[in-house]
This record gives sequence, C-alpha cells and structure tokens, in this order.
Amino acid sequence: MGFAMRMQMNEEIVKRDSFQSLYINGAKNGFSFDVQLAYYRGHYLSDIDLLEVSVDGVKMPREAVTFELNGKEMPVYKLGFAVTEFWSQVVPAKIRVIKKGGLAPGDHELELKLMLRVPYMQIGPGHDFMPLDSGERVTVTVAD
Repeated sequence: MGFAMRMQMNEEIVKRDSFQSLYINGAKNGFSFDVQLAYYRGHYLSDIDLLEVSVDGVKMPREAVTFELNGKEMPVYKLGFAVTEFWSQVVPAKIRVIKKGGLAPGDHELELKLMLRVPYMQIGPGHDFMPLDSGERVTVTVAD
C-alpha cells in the first residue's frame, strides 16, 4: 500500500495504561490492551482491512488475536463480516493476544498495524477507498 491517510486525533492510539497480562486458568498466557480509533469519525468493523500485533519485532499469529468492542469479542478474520458493528471514535476497543507464557517482565516494543478503508472516499480509477492508518508503535512495561 503506497499511500495512507493518517489523522491522529488522540494523544494515544494504543492506551499504554491499559496494557496488562492475560491469565488463563491461573497461568500467564498472553496480554491485552485498549485501542482508540485515530480518526474524527467512527467506522464499521467491516472497514478494517488489516489488524496485526507485533511484540519486539515478532508478529503474533493472526489466530491468537481477538478484537472486543461493546462486549462482543471476535477473532480478526470475522471483522470483515461485522457490517453492523460500529466503532465510535470515543469508545476504545480491547485487543487480546494469546501467547503461551505471556511476556517477560520489563519493557517491550508493541506495534499495532491497523488499516481501515474510508468508505465514503473513493480514489483512483478502480474506485478503491482511501486507506486510513490507525496503527501505532509504543513501548509497554510488563510488571508481572
């Protein structure tokens, strides 16, 4: 993708203070964090073209990542079918990543790649839609 619009309307896209380890059956097996849409308008979840999470340069498997909004959690591959789920700019979504053993204590580089298409902005001869880069790279600290 050669060009993408970027409009960061918030101080943070990835909410650093929301980052926490995820425990399953008492064992650390992943992490979660909140994300706020970086645009002045909301979007339907079906407008998400790419959602990837990497930690310390290692991309997490797609099947290990889920997206939760308004109490509804779904795997990444189902986002394209979520045509009635609207993500408001002011409501954070929660990203969960299953990773055996979680992350070791200390600082980690977390990268969220989040690309959406703006359905009301057609560009180019093929009637493609304007891509919107709503991702971010941040340093997070794991305490436990």
